[in-house]
Amino acid sequence: MLRISWRFALIICTVCLLVFLSLYVLYNSAAPAANQKKQPFYMQFEAKLRRASKEQCVDVVRGVPNVDVQMLDLYDRMSFVDVDGGVWKQGWNVRYDDRKYNAHHKLKVFVVPHSHNDPGFLQTFDDYYQHDTKPILSNALRHLSENQDMKFIWAEISLFSRFFHDLSKNNKLLLRAIVKSGQLEFVTGGWVMPDEANSHWRNVLLQLTEGQTWLKKYLNVTPTASWAIDPYGHSPTLPYILQKSGFRDLLIQRTHYAVKKVLAEKRQLEFYWRQIWDTKGETSLFTHMMPFFSYTMRYTCGPDPNVCCQFDFQRMHNYDVQCPRRPITDLNVAARSDALVDQWKKKAELYRTNVLLIPLGGYFRYKQNAEWDVQRVNYEKLFDHINSHVQFNVQAQFGTLQEYFKGVHEAEAAGQAAFPTLSGDFFTYADQKDDYWSGYYTSRPYHKRMDRVLMHYVRSAEMLAAWNSWDATAGVEDRLELARRELSLFQHHDGITGTAYAHVVKDYEDRLLEALKACQAVMQQSVYRLLTKPSIYSPDFSFSYFTLDDSRWPGSGVEDSRTTIIIGPGLPTKHVVMHNTLPHWREQLVEFHVSSPFIKVSDMAGNPVEAQVSPVWTWHHDTLTKTILPQGSNTKFRIIFKARVPPMGLATYILTIVDSKPEHTSYASNLLMGTIKAPGTLSQYPEAVKLGERQTISLRVGTGPRLAFSENGLLTSIQLTPDSEHVPVHLSFLKYGTRSHDKSGTYRFLPNGPASLLVFNVPVVLVSEGKLESSVTVGLPSVVHQTILCSGAPEMRNLVDIRNLENTEIVMRLHTQIKSGSIFYTDLNGLQHIKRRRLEKLPLQANYYPVPSAMFIEDDNMRLTLLTGQPLGGSSLAPGELELMQDRRWQDDGRNVGDELLDNKPVLHMYRLLLEQIDGCDRPSDQHPAGYLTRAAHKASQSLLDPLDNFIFSDFEWVGAQAQFGGDHAAVQEDLDVTVMRRLTKTSAKTQRVGYVLHRTNLMQCGEVDQLPHEIDVCNMLPNTARCERTT
Repeated sequence: MLRISWRFALIICTVCLLVFLSLYVLYNSAAPAANQKKQPFYMQFEAKLRRASKEQCVDVVRGVPNVDVQMLDLYDRMSFVDVDGGVWKQGWNVRYDDRKYNAHHKLKVFVVPHSHNDPGFLQTFDDYYQHDTKPILSNALRHLSENQDMKFIWAEISLFSRFFHDLSKNNKLLLRAIVKSGQLEFVTGGWVMPDEANSHWRNVLLQLTEGQTWLKKYLNVTPTASWAIDPYGHSPTLPYILQKSGFRDLLIQRTHYAVKKVLAEKRQLEFYWRQIWDTKGETSLFTHMMPFFSYTMRYTCGPDPNVCCQFDFQRMHNYDVQCPRRPITDLNVAARSDALVDQWKKKAELYRTNVLLIPLGGYFRYKQNAEWDVQRVNYEKLFDHINSHVQFNVQAQFGTLQEYFKGVHEAEAAGQAAFPTLSGDFFTYADQKDDYWSGYYTSRPYHKRMDRVLMHYVRSAEMLAAWNSWDATAGVEDRLELARRELSLFQHHDGITGTAYAHVVKDYEDRLLEALKACQAVMQQSVYRLLTKPSIYSPDFSFSYFTLDDSRWPGSGVEDSRTTIIIGPGLPTKHVVMHNTLPHWREQLVEFHVSSPFIKVSDMAGNPVEAQVSPVWTWHHDTLTKTILPQGSNTKFRIIFKARVPPMGLATYILTIVDSKPEHTSYASNLLMGTIKAPGTLSQYPEAVKLGERQTISLRVGTGPRLAFSENGLLTSIQLTPDSEHVPVHLSFLKYGTRSHDKSGTYRFLPNGPASLLVFNVPVVLVSEGKLESSVTVGLPSVVHQTILCSGAPEMRNLVDIRNLENTEIVMRLHTQIKSGSIFYTDLNGLQHIKRRRLEKLPLQANYYPVPSAMFIEDDNMRLTLLTGQPLGGSSLAPGELELMQDRRWQDDGRNVGDELLDNKPVLHMYRLLLEQIDGCDRPSDQHPAGYLTRAAHKASQSLLDPLDNFIFSDFEWVGAQAQFGGDHAAVQEDLDVTVMRRLTKTSAKTQRVGYVLHRTNLMQCGEVDQLPHEIDVCNMLPNTARCERTT
C-alpha cells in the first residue's frame, strides 16, 4: 500500500488548484462573451495591415534607410579601375596570419558537392533531363545511400520532380531516406533558378510556390536557404520574396567583379540584405556573396584558379601544363593538403567568421558514376589528413548549404562576428573589363512579351476557376498545373532572358503556347458557369463556349488572327463578356472586330452604350516605293466601347446589327498623309478616307492630354490641360552599331559609340480621330509606331521587325526639358522602383538597366513615366531623356552560346506614357534610394499587365445568360491587389480551401482623397466560407 505524507498531499492539491485557476482565467479572458461576436481573423489581419500602412508610410517615403552599404553610394565612390591582382586577376595577393587559428578556434570547412542543371539552354528541357540530369540524380541516389558521409545539394525542382516520378516505389523510399538523413538537401526549392532582371515578382513567387509545394507534398521538406549561382545580376526583389516565404539565408554569385573586390577588402561579402525602403531592418535576409569569377571548381577553393583546378579530380586525365591533376596518395597527401589549406585560409580572409564554404561542382557535374567515386575518395583522404594533423587547425568535411549557414549563425551568436547591412541591387553585371551583360535585358523580346501575356492569363484562369469546385472530368486542375509549370519553367535564367539556343527558344515558345491554350480553356468554361443561371447550367467540358479575343498578342499578324464577330440578318446579336481580375470597379475601353460597321452596343438591361467604329488597318512593305503602307479591310471593322466591370467580376454586353448608323455609335475619321495613291473606298464604312499633305497634328480625346505630332507622325509635345502650356516631349528612333571586335551578343551589349538616328524616307502617316479614341500611326523602317489617345494615359504600340538588319539594336528615345540631371528610376521586377545614376566613368552599356515594367525621370515640377507591357533594357543617357531598347540582332558574342541571335520575330510592344505635374506631391528626399509611382501611373501599368479579358460567345443563343458576376464584391483602393486567387484543394477533398496573395503597393501621394476602405473582405468573397486564416 502506497503511503504519502499529508504535507506532500497538500502541496499536490495546491498545485492542481493553481493550474486549474490559471487555465480558467486564460480561456475565459480569450473567449468572447455569449452575446459578443468574435472578430474574424481576416479582420484582425486587415486591421493590422491598415495600421501598418499608416504608421510606416512616412518612414517609407520620407525616412532615408540607414545601412552600412548602399549600392548607389558605393558606385559613386568606386573607381572601377581594373587592376591586375596577380593570381586572383580581379583581386589582390591575399595573405593571412596562420596564428589566428588554434585548437580552440579552428577553421571549419564545409565542402559542398553540387551540380548546376539548366532546364533549357544549349539543349531543351527534355534532352537535358534524359542525357544529363537523369544520370546525375541516379548516381546521386546510389552513392549517397552507400556513403553516409557524402552530401549533395540540388536546386531545380522542375528537373528533380520528373526524376522522382520516374522512380520505382523502392527507389522513392530510398530517396526519401537520404533526404531525411540530410545527405541530399534542397536549396531554394523553386521550379527553376530564376532570372532576376526580366522576371516579374509574381512569376518569381509562382515558380517558388510551385517548387516548394511539390517538395512539401512528396518529400515533406521546406528549404530555408537559397542558392542563386547563375543569374546574371541580382535583384533585391528575390530576397524580399524569400524572406517573406520563411527563408533565412541566400547565396549569390554573379555580381560586378569590381563590387566583389571592394566588398571583399572590407570583409563585407556576407551581409544582411535589406529592401531600399526598409528603415527598420524588417526585410533583412542574410546573404553570402561568392568572391571569385565563377561557381565552378576552378574558382571556389581559393583565390588561385591554377591551384584550385588541381583539386577537380574528375579531370585528372585532361592534360593541362598549368594545372597538373594527380590522385591523392600516401606520398603526396601532405603536400596536397598544404596547398589546399593555404587556399582555404586565403579565402577565409575575405569573410568574418571561421566557417568557410567551398562549393564543389559545376555545370552538369557528377554525371558519370566515376566522378562520384573519384571526388569522394580523394577528398576523404585529404579530410583525414588535414583533420588529424593539429598544425592545420582545420576541421573539414562534406556538408550542405544549410550546415554552412548554421555554422555562420552560431559564430555570430557567439559574438565572433557582426555583419553589415546592405541595400540596393547588383545590376548591371560585368565579369571582366567592360563586358557588361545588359544585352539580355532585350534579347528575343517576342518571348519576353509572351511571358507577360501568359502571366496575366494564369492569374485570370486561376481566379475564374477558384469561384467553384470542379469535377475531375473538367480537367481544370490539370490545365492550371500545366500552365503554372510552363510559365514557371520560362522564368529560368536562360528562358525569359532570351539567351538559349534557337531550337531551345522554340521549345520554350511551344510550351508557352500550350500553357496559353490551357488557360483559355479554363477561362471560357469558368465564364460560362459563372454567368449562366444555375437552373440552366449543364456543361459540356469538351465544348468551347467562348473565344478569347486578345489584341495584345506579341507578334505581327495580330489583326489577321483575331476572331471577327459575324453579325447579320440571320444572327442579329452577339454576347460579349469582360473579366476584371482587379479588386476594384473598372471602366476601360474594349475592342472587337465585327463584320459590319452598323453595330449598336447595349448592356443586358437594354441600356445603350456609347461606341465607336473605325476601319481595321494593316501595314505592308511596298517594294516599289520602299515605304510602309496601310491597307484598310473591307470585311471587318473595329468597334470600341467603355465597359464597366465589377471587382474580380464579369460583365455581359450585347452587340446588335442595325440597318444604318446607330444613334449611340460614332465613326472615326481617317486621314492619310504622304505621297501615296488613294486606298479606295472601304466597303460599307460610312466615312470616306481622306488624303492630305504632310502637316503637324494635334489631338485630344475627352479630358485627356493634348498631344502634338510632327509631320512624320512622331510625338513632339504634351499639353496636360487646355489652359496649360505645351511641354516638349520629342520621340525618335535610333540604332546602335557594334565594335569590329568583341561584338555584342545575346548577353552583352557592346556598342561602337552613341546611337544614330534611324534614317527613313518620307513616311506615310495615318490619323484616325474619334469621340472615344484617336490615334496617329506611322510606318517607319523596322517599326510601325502608333500613339493611341483616349481619356487616360496615352498608349504607344511599336510593331518592331528588324529581320532585314544585321548587328543592330533599335531604341526608342524620349527627349524633354525635364531637369533630371544624371538621375533616373527603373523598376525591379514590377515590385519597386530604384534610383539610378548615370555615371560618366562607366561605359554606355554599363548605364543600361533592366526595365521590367516602368522607368521615369523627374525634376521639382514634372515627371515623365514610360510604362511597358514587356521587359526590356533602358537608360537615361542625357538629362531629360529616356530610352528603351526595342530589339537586337547579332552574331554570337562568344559567351558559351555559340548560337547567333538571328531568329528575330516581329514583336508588338505596348507602352503607356504619362507626363505629370508633381510639385504638390509627397516625394521622398533627395537622399532616398527609392522612387514611387503615382496613382495614375500605377493604374496605367495595371491596364498593360492586367487588362480586361474579352470573351465572344461562340453559339447563336445564350440561354440563361446573366448580366454580371461580382456586382456585390467589395471594391478596394487601387493600391491594394489580390495578385493570386487559387483553389488549393482537389475536387475530392471534403473541405475546400482557396488561397489568396494580397499585395499593397506604396504610391506617391499627390493630394488624392481615398473614397474606398483600405480593407478587403477576402473571406466573404467565396460562398459558404467556413473559416479564414492567414498562412505563409
